[in-house]
Formats: sequence, C-alpha cells, structure tokens
Amino acid sequence: MKEHQIIEPFLLRLKERIDSDPDITAASLSVKAGLSNAAIRHWLNGDSKSPTIESARKVCAALGTTLEEFMSEAQTEEEKEIVRLVLRLPSNLRQQLLAYGEGLAAASHQVQKEDN
Repeated sequence: MKEHQIIEPFLLRLKERIDSDPDITAASLSVKAGLSNAAIRHWLNGDSKSPTIESARKVCAALGTTLEEFMSEAQTEEEKEIVRLVLRLPSNLRQQLLAYGEGLAAASHQVQKEDN
C-alpha cells in the first residue's frame, strides 16, 4: 500500500477529528454525509482527488458544524461564537464589524501604552 502524506488543510483537520473521536469512522461519516461509503477513506488515502466544496460542506454538516467553523482557527467558545456571528452577517456589515474591531484593537493598544 502506498504512503500518502496529507497536506490539504481540510483533510488534515478531518483526519485529526476522525482520529480523536472513537465514535467516528471514515465510512460512517461518509454515509452520514450522503457520500459513498468509502469517499472519505479514499480522500485520506490519496486514492481520489480532494473533496469538492459541496462535499466538504456535507461532511461538516454531518459533524454538526459548518465548513467555515470547521476551518477556523477559533479555539475558545467565545472565539467560535464570534465566527458564528460573523458568518450570519451580510458582506457590508462584515466590513463595518471589521472596521469597528480594528478601532477597538487600536484603542486598546493605546490604553495599554498609556498605562505603561
């Protein structure tokens, strides 16, 4: 059997998730996502090309999350909630939120400088 090194971020996270949860197998997750029984196993083995965005979204839905949440770097529940909230906003409001966040960060940095 050939050795295949996974380098795609989605597949790396998916492998970590499967490896860390004894209740999840590649086959059962494939079926739950509405894919062929071996789809995920083939991706992880390098036997087929990487998943499409649509397939990745199905896998994430089967895991009880969204692709955006699954791929985010959020670690704490607060960070995860921020990601969920941002995803619910239309593009124009995301831009406003980004500007507001940058202003908050700059003000916080200024206060810290003044305190030192």
